[in-house]
Amino acid sequence: MRVVLVGSGQRPIPPTGYGGVERTIAEFAAALRRAGDEVIVINEVHPSRTGEYRFAAHLGHYRSTLEGAIVHAHTPVIANRLARARIPFAYTTHSRHWFVRDRWSERWGFRLECRAVRRAAATVAPTDALRATILDALRKLPPPGPVVTIPLGVDTARFSPGPSPGDPHVVLGVGAVIPVKRWHLAAQALVGTPLKLRLVGPTPDAEYAAGVRSSGPVELVGEVPDTDLLRLYRAASFVVHPSRVELFPGVVVQAMATGKPVVGAPAIRPVIDDGRTGLIIEEGSTPAMVESLRAAMLRLSEDDGLRASLGAAARRTAEERFDWAPIVEAHRTLYRSVGAFPATAL
Repeated sequence: MRVVLVGSGQRPIPPTGYGGVERTIAEFAAALRRAGDEVIVINEVHPSRTGEYRFAAHLGHYRSTLEGAIVHAHTPVIANRLARARIPFAYTTHSRHWFVRDRWSERWGFRLECRAVRRAAATVAPTDALRATILDALRKLPPPGPVVTIPLGVDTARFSPGPSPGDPHVVLGVGAVIPVKRWHLAAQALVGTPLKLRLVGPTPDAEYAAGVRSSGPVELVGEVPDTDLLRLYRAASFVVHPSRVELFPGVVVQAMATGKPVVGAPAIRPVIDDGRTGLIIEEGSTPAMVESLRAAMLRLSEDDGLRASLGAAARRTAEERFDWAPIVEAHRTLYRSVGAFPATAL
């Protein structure tokens, strides 16, 4: 197949630090090439809030590359610009705006997402829950193409277990330090325990980051390249992820691939099997969640056998469900089933 993957216009592919969409595109491209496909990645880096729009405005320069190929977009602005140019495309949605629309910018993002799905030849939702949400949101105007569930993948060869079980007193958190991730709950849960939270990711909300730092024993590491991220996964005892909303918790799957159990909120249920690959607490009041997180994290830190068994099961699950090879085959099957794509590209 001849596949063109279109980037975000905001970060390089692969990213040098934080960038889940960009990492997904880079790993997906590599996996497609391993399957024997011709793959072109189109991207321009415009590091600003309007970077995606600026890149979209330049897509006309790439028309000769886009035409005659299977085009796959990963951001709504890019997808809608492709639609305006009458270029058929598949679309993978990565936006939490399907679930979080508290601010005007989030409501605008939701509108863009709906337009992108309505215009796509096929849409990929990383979880069944998101697929159901999309279909419900568009029930009055169903999309022209199928909406299918295909999870995002992880490079299980690169994200792999280390030679040691990690420091039993270090808990790792990975993700942007923003309120929806609820890192303050994890920080508060560790007060009075021998555990420390090492938090990796950008801090776009300085006020919230300061609040997290003052809530408990927290080390804010900032953004790191993948080589350092792998080292940090391996050095930790386990991973915590208390996020309120997740479309697909890619960092949780990375943790699983490195053999680390994950403690988190119900948003990680699509990838974590409670009691087998990690521990999931229930939603509730802030005090109740803090206590539940504290109990779960202390339980893991004090039970070497439990950490080892959950971590081993997490690694097996990552290899069986989230390795890129079967995910690529699911995409190739989808591409073949969509009549909008040029026959010469298949």
